[in-house]
Amino acid sequence: MEKLGIFGGTFNPVHNGHLSLCTQLSNALQIPQVLLIPTAVPPHKRAPELADGAQRLAMCRLAAQTDPRFCACDLELRRQGNSYTVETLRELEMLYPHTQFYLLMGTDMFLTVQNWYCAGEIFRRAILVTGARKKGEEEKLTEHLAFLQTLGASGAVIPCQVVEISSTQVRVARKQGRSIREMVPQAVERYIEENGLYLPEEGKVDGNG
Repeated sequence: MEKLGIFGGTFNPVHNGHLSLCTQLSNALQIPQVLLIPTAVPPHKRAPELADGAQRLAMCRLAAQTDPRFCACDLELRRQGNSYTVETLRELEMLYPHTQFYLLMGTDMFLTVQNWYCAGEIFRRAILVTGARKKGEEEKLTEHLAFLQTLGASGAVIPCQVVEISSTQVRVARKQGRSIREMVPQAVERYIEENGLYLPEEGKVDGNG
C-alpha cells in the first residue's frame, strides 16, 4: 500500500518550523509524498491577519520546492467554508485509492484532535504522527498518544530536532521591521516582501505595485 503524508494548517505564513517537522516525520516513516494543504477557514482557532487563500497556497508552493516530496494542494481552498479534516480525508481516499494516509501535525493539533469534527472517523482513515515543536514536549505527546489509542487511534510520536518558529513570530517580525530570513524559505521571504504581507496597516502596499 502506498504511503501519503498530509500536512494541513493555516500556513499564515508557512515557515521553516513547519518544513523541518514535516521533513523529519517523513524521513522517520519513509513517506514518499507529502501534501501541504492550507485551510480555507480554520475551524479550531482564530486566525487574525489571515492572508488570502491564493497567497497562502502560493507560499506553500514556493516552500514545497525545498523538498521533492512536498506538494502544495488546494483541495480545502477549493471546497471553501470550514476546513474539516475528515472531509479532506474522504476526498483524498477517492483521489488516492489503496493508500495509507499519515496525518502529520504539530503539538497543538495533536493535543486537541480528539475534539475535532468526526474524530473517530479521522482515526479510522489516517495514522496520526507528531513530533515536538518545543523542547520538553515529547513526554506529554507520548502520554496523549496513549489516550488517543484508547479512542481507537493509531499513531506515532517521532523524536525530532526542535525548530522553534511560529507563524505569529514571522508576522510580528514583519510588523516590527525585522528580518524574517532565518524563519522562512528564501522564496517565501521574497513573496512576502513583494506582496507587502503582514505589514502594519500604514505600511501595506498594493501587491501589483
